[in-house]
Amino acid sequence: MILSKLYKKYKEEFVWGLVWGLVWGLVGGLVGGLVWGLVSGLVLGLVGGLVVILCNFSEALPFLVGVPQIVLLLVGIIVLTEVLFWLMPKEKVKKKDLFKHTLKRKVECLFESLLVFSGITQLYILIREGIKYLTYEVLMEILKWIGYIGAGLIILAAVIGLFYLWIKLNERKFKK
Repeated sequence: MILSKLYKKYKEEFVWGLVWGLVWGLVGGLVGGLVWGLVSGLVLGLVGGLVVILCNFSEALPFLVGVPQIVLLLVGIIVLTEVLFWLMPKEKVKKKDLFKHTLKRKVECLFESLLVFSGITQLYILIREGIKYLTYEVLMEILKWIGYIGAGLIILAAVIGLFYLWIKLNERKFKK
């Protein structure tokens, strides 16, 4: 009885509160879930790939066998870090926060350069391992799918071109 009286008295506020609660709950849940899923998947994938590469370093990168090659890789990482740091846009920083800010940006550039080299390494491993399974049948299947995609793109371009022509011809109606 009390609930029905409250519902009758505050019906509109109750309905709008329920609707907005459902909408914001759904939107917040979807956006939060997507963002969390993407970020955690990306971080875990990169960390997992880096761990696998570091554990199987000699197998992953067989051309890094000597000290000169490893030193060259480290020099490349340092050079890429410096290039990325100097390509960053200038920022206004307070004088007392200058060291902390510079350190933060240098570490950020170091992680970016490590990410670049990790991606190159993973691409190298993927190509090296993928060549083992590249047979004539697989190559023909890939070429067939490339043909399907090319035909689809040509048909899509033709449809878009016809639609554009149709609109351009119909725009003559409004020209006087």
